Amino acid sequence: MYQYFLAAIIFINCAFANAQSITKTGSNISVQQAQEVLQHHNNIREKVGSPALVWNQQLAAYAQQWADYLANNNHCTMKHRDHPGEGDKAYGENIFWGSSSDYYKPMDASLSWYGEIKFFKYQRLNDNNWYKTGHYTQMVWKDTKEMGVGVAVCPNGGLIVVANYYPAGNVMTQYPY
Repeated sequence: MYQYFLAAIIFINCAFANAQSITKTGSNISVQQAQEVLQHHNNIREKVGSPALVWNQQLAAYAQQWADYLANNNHCTMKHRDHPGEGDKAYGENIFWGSSSDYYKPMDASLSWYGEIKFFKYQRLNDNNWYKTGHYTQMVWKDTKEMGVGVAVCPNGGLIVVANYYPAGNVMTQYPY
């Protein structure tokens, strides 16, 4: 029995060895929700051999600005920024809309983006395969190192979730991992 207990402790320690402890998010997402979304991203990245992401408060604040804009100025519709990024930094961007903030949570966005894996065939990114899998490939993009998430509730009660990533992924003609 002792060996099973010891094996369980080692497994738990290994599973959380690379987990980042987020103390401030930089946006309206709670610390617990941010931790869940980050861990979900890192779990699926680990499956494909991409390095773990770290939470970036500045990216979260940037994502929050766009989530607020979409919720309040754009009638709660999804629209990507024309050129996500600041200065010479280009950011990747995933967006999610849920009809009710009482029902949908930020983790639902991460699960939705991951759901695109069902359309993914491992190959170089191109105009034919990017549209159906671009959220997923951004999540696992091998060169992306940081992420941040912003959330906003629309006047009609809907939920907008924006995730920004640095450096941006989804580079045409390249493999995601």
